[in-house]
Amino acid sequence: MNKSRIADIVSGWSLKEKVGQLFILAFPGKSAITAERMIIEYNLGGCYLSQDNAETFSEAHELNQGLDAILNAHDRLPLLLGVDQEGAWGVLVGESTTGPGNLALGVADTVSGTVRMHQVIGEEMRSAGFNCILGPCCDVNLNPASPIIDTRSFGDQPDKVSAHSAAAVVGLHAGNIVACAKHFPGHGDTQGDTHRDIPRVDKSYDELKANDLAPFQAAIDAGVDLIMTSHILYPQLDDQSPATLSSTILQNVLRQDMGFEGIIISDSMNMGAIQNHYAPVDAAVQAMKAGITMIMLSEEHYDHSDAYLDKQLAMIHGLMDAVESGELSESVIDDAVSRVVSFKLEKLVPQELYQPVEFEENRRVAQDVANTGVVWLRGGVADVFEKPLYLLNATPETSYHNLMNPRGIGPNQSTPAYDALAFAIKEEHANCETVTLDQLPNVDDGYLVVVTENHPLPGEDFDQVKAKQTVQHLSREFDNVIVIALRSPYDALEYADVEHYLCAHSPRPESAVAAANVLLGLQSPAQGCAVVRVK
Repeated sequence: MNKSRIADIVSGWSLKEKVGQLFILAFPGKSAITAERMIIEYNLGGCYLSQDNAETFSEAHELNQGLDAILNAHDRLPLLLGVDQEGAWGVLVGESTTGPGNLALGVADTVSGTVRMHQVIGEEMRSAGFNCILGPCCDVNLNPASPIIDTRSFGDQPDKVSAHSAAAVVGLHAGNIVACAKHFPGHGDTQGDTHRDIPRVDKSYDELKANDLAPFQAAIDAGVDLIMTSHILYPQLDDQSPATLSSTILQNVLRQDMGFEGIIISDSMNMGAIQNHYAPVDAAVQAMKAGITMIMLSEEHYDHSDAYLDKQLAMIHGLMDAVESGELSESVIDDAVSRVVSFKLEKLVPQELYQPVEFEENRRVAQDVANTGVVWLRGGVADVFEKPLYLLNATPETSYHNLMNPRGIGPNQSTPAYDALAFAIKEEHANCETVTLDQLPNVDDGYLVVVTENHPLPGEDFDQVKAKQTVQHLSREFDNVIVIALRSPYDALEYADVEHYLCAHSPRPESAVAAANVLLGLQSPAQGCAVVRVK
C-alpha cells in the first residue's frame, strides 16, 4: 500500500479524528442517523451491528446505505461493519442462511462443507451491506463445561479445528468479505464467560501452542484479516493482565512468534471481564499500549440507556486526554491509524456490496452441510417406521424465554429447534404422537424420542437443568428411549443409561431436519465426529 497516500490521509486528521478511527462502536435501533455524530465529528472507525440494528435484508440495506451516504457526504473512509454471523450466532436470522454452525461443520473430516458454508455467509452479509464477519471462532472445546463457546467451536481436536478454521477463512474470502479469527489466544478451555468475569487458563506456552493457538496459526496462514482478543488471563504468559491488555500476548506471541500483521481488535470492552475490574478509560489506554489496533465497544446499548452514546464517546476523549497528558504516546495512535487506513484502502474500498444472492441455492448448501453433522454417538435404530414414535421435548417452555435474545446477539431464531424436528418427523411418520412428561401414555410398543437442545447466549444461560433431569429419569425408567440432541454432544457424558443417542451438533432448523431424516432412515448418519470426548 502506498505509504505516502496513507500519510496524506492521516495528516489531515485531528487527534480526535485519529483516535475515533480506532474505535468500533455500537448503537441501538435501525437508523443510520443515530451514528451520524460519531462519523462526522469523531471519524468513527467501525460499527458492531446486530439483530437489534436490522432484522431483515431490507432493513440492513436501508441502514448501511444510510451510513454510506453520511460517509460520502463527509469524505470519510468506509466503516468496518462487523457482524457475528458465525452459524451458532447470527444476524438477519429468519432471512439469512446461517447454516448449522461450526460444531456441526467440524464433524466432517473434509473441509469442503466449511468452505462452502462460509462463502455463503460472506456473500449474503456483503449483499446486506456488511463488510466484515466477526468469525470464525478458532476456539478449541478443550473444556466441555465452557458455557459460551460450545457449538461455536469446530470441536475439541486441535488439528481438526485448525483445518476447519483455515477453511472458514478461505470460504469467507471466496465470498469477498474480510474475516476475523476469535477469541485469541483461545476461549475453549475456560469455566467462565467473559461477558461476566475474567476466566483463567493456567497453561504453559508450549501447551497453548500445541492446542489453543494452533487454529489461530492456521487462520493466520490462510490470510485472516483481523484477530479478536479475549479478556482471559493466561498467568503462565502474563500473570497480571488478560490477553486484551497484555503486550506479552499481543506483541511477543501474536505479532512476533505467530507473524500476524493484520488488525487486532478487542472483544467488547463493555463486557463484565473488563467493566468489573478496570476503569473504562484505563482499560482502553492499557489496550492500546499492549498492541490493540481497534477497540470495540459493542454492548453499551443493551441497557437501552439514554447515555449510551456519551459513555462510548467518553472513551474516545479518555484516549485523547491520555495522549495530551503524555500517558500514551501519540506514536502508538499513529501506528495503529496507519495500519487501519492501509487495511481499509486495500480491503474495504474495493469491496462490492449489495449484490444479489441466490437464497434458495444457499439454503440447499446449508441443508447439505447440516446433513453431514448428524451422528449416532451411541446405538442407532433401523425399524422406526415399524413402530409408533412418542415425541417428547425435554426442554420446558420457560427455558425459551430468551431465545430471541434481547441484547441483539445470540441465536435470534424465533422458534425452538424442537419445533422444526417435530414437524419434519410428523411429515414422514404417520404414527408419531407428541407426549409430555406429565401425561405420558404407555410407550412400550414404540420408541420414546426425547429431544434436547441448547443455545449459547452471551452473559446468560439457556436453562437446561430440567431437560437433563428429564433425560436421566426417562432413560432409567424405559428401555426404548432415543435421545436426539439438537446441541453439542457433551451432555451425553451425564447419560450413562442412554443406549441410543443421535446428535445433530446444532440447534439450527436445518440440523433438526437432518436429525429427523437420519432417525427415519431417509439419509445416512455422518461417520466422523467433531469431538472425541464423548463415546
